[in-house]
Amino acid sequence: MDNFLKTGSGFDTALKLIETINTTTEDFLFIWDIKEDIRWFFGDIDKNYDVRKGGSQTNSTEDMLKIIHPADRKAVVESLTQISNGEKDIHNMDYRWINRKGETVWINCHGTVIKDNENKSQLMIGRVSEENLRHLYNPLTSLWNKNKLRIDLKTVLENNGGYLMFIDIDGLAAINLSHGREYGDNLLKEVARFCENLKFVKCAYHIDHNYFALILNVKSEFKARNVFEEIKTAMADKCTFTASAVPIDRTLFIDETQLLDSVNITLKKAKSISNNRIEFFSPTDLSEKISTLALLEELKNSVENNFEGFEVYYQPQLRAGNYDIYGVEALLRYNSKTRGRVFPDEFIPVLEQSRLIKDVGMWVLKQALEQCKKWRKSIPMLRVSVNFSALQFEDALLGEKVIDVINKVGLSGDALTIEITESVELHNSERLINIIKFLKEFNVNFAIDDFGTGYSNLSYLKQLNIDEIKIDRIFVSGIEKDTYNHKLISNVIEFAKVNSIRTCCEGVESTRELATLELLLPDIIQGYLFDKPNTAEFIEKTYINPSSNEYNERLKFIKKIYEYKEKMGVIHFDPKDILRENGVGLWMMRIDIEKNHFELHADETMERILAVDRKFTPKECYEHFSTRVHPDYYEYVNDSISKMINGTNSVQIEFPWLHPILGDVMVRFSGKRVKNSDGMIVLEGYHRIITDVTGA
Repeated sequence: MDNFLKTGSGFDTALKLIETINTTTEDFLFIWDIKEDIRWFFGDIDKNYDVRKGGSQTNSTEDMLKIIHPADRKAVVESLTQISNGEKDIHNMDYRWINRKGETVWINCHGTVIKDNENKSQLMIGRVSEENLRHLYNPLTSLWNKNKLRIDLKTVLENNGGYLMFIDIDGLAAINLSHGREYGDNLLKEVARFCENLKFVKCAYHIDHNYFALILNVKSEFKARNVFEEIKTAMADKCTFTASAVPIDRTLFIDETQLLDSVNITLKKAKSISNNRIEFFSPTDLSEKISTLALLEELKNSVENNFEGFEVYYQPQLRAGNYDIYGVEALLRYNSKTRGRVFPDEFIPVLEQSRLIKDVGMWVLKQALEQCKKWRKSIPMLRVSVNFSALQFEDALLGEKVIDVINKVGLSGDALTIEITESVELHNSERLINIIKFLKEFNVNFAIDDFGTGYSNLSYLKQLNIDEIKIDRIFVSGIEKDTYNHKLISNVIEFAKVNSIRTCCEGVESTRELATLELLLPDIIQGYLFDKPNTAEFIEKTYINPSSNEYNERLKFIKKIYEYKEKMGVIHFDPKDILRENGVGLWMMRIDIEKNHFELHADETMERILAVDRKFTPKECYEHFSTRVHPDYYEYVNDSISKMINGTNSVQIEFPWLHPILGDVMVRFSGKRVKNSDGMIVLEGYHRIITDVTGA
């Protein structure tokens, strides 16, 4: 075949043969007469490329260079010179051509040399392919894409040297929005041109819409940083960049995947700190990533194996003043087979990111409710608080699932308080709001956790009918010395009391903090001063079982708190205890006369006096109260309420009332008008049964 091509007739026949073959392929076949520097191209190549002039069937290397991208010409000439000099027999290169529209197109040119009788390079037969590379370059900037980057990194990593840099154009979406998409596309092209022409850039890649990658031919962080600074300076009037850089080092990375993961991790770290900066790889970042992946795998296995390794701890929540147990907060813990106890701030983000938190969260709920049911045999009104992730509220059926668990355990809804972290934007999630409303119909309570650290505002908590505010530790810490936090907590507690919302102060760690807080009259105290989160067994011994040594030791500790407070001049008594023991219930009535709308808000003692059998809405509570007034006294009671509305003094009356259990009883009802709320008239007062009360 070689000798046949070396004859004149044979060569002409070969040309016709190749032209025929070219009709069966999308590639462009060619023959290059190396000695004469003449090329024959076959197929419809002239349609898109200005390869030949004046209808000529051939062209020269000089003609070819005119359609080759300027950045690639030097490398192409070097390769063709080696072919001409007989230094190599294969030409296999990826480079760019410029088409008639001025667009850049990546091609692969692959040719094989045929030698003459003197063993010198005579001809090269080959093909030019566009299709082979379409999946490897970005059509907008004509830079290689992430697929080509991954291929190249295998070779680069073997050669072991330089840096891999990722660059992100900060806020490209905002730039497009402000200046238009065409402006943004031109910016990307400009960045691409600048980057690939930099002195120390071995190869540039456009790996995603606003992301570029550069393989740098530098040996130090200092020089890599200089490359980034050069890019920043050149484009400063158009945009800013955030970047990451990783050394291409086989001793650090086992393959290109690990190298890419590391530069991505480093870029995320850079962006988490601030924009317009570069972050360099730290081996610690990689080890943390590997550790996280290993933990994720272990957590998945735990979930699949009936939640093996997970455990629920409980932290007591105590009534302010007397320190009786009000409830417990359920807190998730994890014991790793390989690492031992893993801290929540490490494993919970992994559960969130992997969305395993949805399954684990429901498991925690079931465990906590079952434990609460056991403890309620000793303390009937004990509550359990369970933290819910924002991800759990993505499930539109969450409300039904929660009620299903409550029913299967055999508890009433009021045993459960669901804690929502304040960072969840309540007002932006209609689904979340609907779930809250649904669950509150079953008397499930809701608390806002870490209050003061997120987005919620006091008025919105009122609209949602939130039951409890948990004031974060950052405001509680050192409150005895911090006048700003003291005032802030005072305002929150005052708002909560006006709107019948419980307050829980979290993170109380000293008796000084406790004594200062209690002057502000919060409802619940929680913190290490009393106990850290612990096992169910510990909680039972210390707070549930009065015959245990641990229970009695706790009573001794409480006595010491009383003694300390007395030394500070704080006399211990709980007003609620006094009112409860004397059967005095507190109430607040809200009235909209034009709409004939009446609400009665009652405290726990008032609810007990009224003998309500469930948690009434304020409207239901008013109807329960008003419809049981003796008919002969109905007008008298209404007139007295009118006097409260229209006057400034307290009004006190006595009248017969039909008690659901005791029958007709005499009650004393006293109240006065206070400041309006939400455009409604507000009355406050007390109510007590005086039948069988001596001297009443």
